[in-house]
Amino acid sequence: MSLSIAPEAVHPSGIRNTDYAPSAPSAPGLVDTLRAGGPVSIASKINNRHPIESRILNWEENTTKSKMETHRRIFGMADPIKREMELSIVQQSEFRPQILGGSSNIHSDILKNKDTKPNN
Repeated sequence: MSLSIAPEAVHPSGIRNTDYAPSAPSAPGLVDTLRAGGPVSIASKINNRHPIESRILNWEENTTKSKMETHRRIFGMADPIKREMELSIVQQSEFRPQILGGSSNIHSDILKNKDTKPNN
């Protein structure tokens, strides 16, 4: 893994109509319009997308991978494994502090180093 700042561009090399809607059980190559809630416009899902959109969508994943690779190079393999295990345990937990509104996961924010708000 390289330590790139921006995620790589991901462009599909081929397109199938069943990538954007569920396929019919009796005909796997066709879109099931009843389960999809009506006709699916594949062109609207593919066209008019800026090339940087996929990079922005993958930004968090790329920064996490980069941080884990840096930790692996500095501290060894055990540190990223421990961090991933702790994060998965925290995300599975249903404990949400009521003082924070019950919707925030402060434990996950601490492990991801996002527990402070930037000064505006």
